[in-house]
Amino acid sequence: MISIVVVYNNKQALNEILLESLRNQTVKFELIKLNNKKGKFKSAAEALNYGGKKAKGKYIMFVHQDVELNSKSWLENAEQLLNSLPKLGVAGIAGISKKGKTHEERKRGYISDCGENWGKPIKKPEDVQILDECVLIVSKSVFTQLKFDEKIFDGWHCYGADYCLSVKQKGFKNYVLPLFIYHRSLRSNVNRLVKYQKRLYKKHKQNYKKIYTTTTPGEISWQKLQLYSLINTFKPIYDKLFLRWTEYLKKEISDDDTVLDLGCGYNSPIQYCNPLYSIGVEKFGPYLQESKKKGIHNKYINEDITKIEFKPKSFDVVLCSEVIEHLTKEEGIKLIKKMKVWARKKIIITVPNGFLPQDTFDDNNLQEHKCGWNIEELKKMGFKVHGIHGWKKLKGPKGVVKYKPYLLWIIFSNLTQKITYYCPNQAFQLFAVKQNKDNKK
Repeated sequence: MISIVVVYNNKQALNEILLESLRNQTVKFELIKLNNKKGKFKSAAEALNYGGKKAKGKYIMFVHQDVELNSKSWLENAEQLLNSLPKLGVAGIAGISKKGKTHEERKRGYISDCGENWGKPIKKPEDVQILDECVLIVSKSVFTQLKFDEKIFDGWHCYGADYCLSVKQKGFKNYVLPLFIYHRSLRSNVNRLVKYQKRLYKKHKQNYKKIYTTTTPGEISWQKLQLYSLINTFKPIYDKLFLRWTEYLKKEISDDDTVLDLGCGYNSPIQYCNPLYSIGVEKFGPYLQESKKKGIHNKYINEDITKIEFKPKSFDVVLCSEVIEHLTKEEGIKLIKKMKVWARKKIIITVPNGFLPQDTFDDNNLQEHKCGWNIEELKKMGFKVHGIHGWKKLKGPKGVVKYKPYLLWIIFSNLTQKITYYCPNQAFQLFAVKQNKDNKK
């Protein structure tokens, strides 16, 4: 039997994601829920040790509240695989091997992470250096010998990486299982990450010159830690000087606004704001369900945005982020005219700067780009236009920096944002806002 230990601070996410996928599993399991909404546990290690000691199963599965198992036989299949693994230390669903020249080549396992596919499918369990912390399965016998390190890892980072390396020191192996999960997380919490990466490296540096992790850029070494530390030192100043585009969005949407999010997708930027009420409209069912389970909006409508109708002045703000390029120019113009009627205060649009070729993916034929938009077109429709996502010439498809080393060029791209915001013709993407003064209450 598998004992499932989950620490949660969001009861809705727990119920609608993890617990929903645990209903009707084909084998019995033990569920240990640890409510940390009021901060009872100061670290992941403390919470998991507490839950692990209560576990009665042969295996203990430490899992995040926002993980969804993709089948009713998931636990049964996992248990069969676990019983077959020699020298099992820790098993998981996503991990990193030492083999491979790049981060992508070192990935093992296949999951849906934040709505995007991570890794590639595998046919059998594979030995790895470190596993991702969203799912860690430990045999009860191993956990009895070795607990999570509460002293050194007294926060919420690197506890899993440390545990994987520690069990390897005792002669056990870490395995990625050929099973699939949906990790329906919102945005990553990277506060104090470098601090714990330093502690991880210090503890294990005698045995590992390089530690490979699932998070980008995927490598912890003495040289990389010096760079990370330098970046981390100046990060507060850096963040104030070079705002992410979502900070501009937050300035446009107040806490007492009602928002209509057209073509909201699975990971809408509205999650970075705190509107009074928001409605997400999305035609592609899988994206809508992904967003719904994350709880990004208050209400969802599964509808074609070119056909949907609302009463005049129904919302304070109408947001259409990375959508109108998927429509024909005629459809886009018609939609913008409707948005002007629906919005009381303002309309916000983000769109690539010019035509950016893109084919369908995720089995979603709505992903194809059908037209391009330029600054003059948007200005003629009454929008004030700024540039976001940095200098256009640095970016390849989907806005990914096309030069190496990635970290250096990402920093340089972010630095260019200060210029391209005021020179949108040089930006990768456009951020357009139209004030609806005539429609205000």
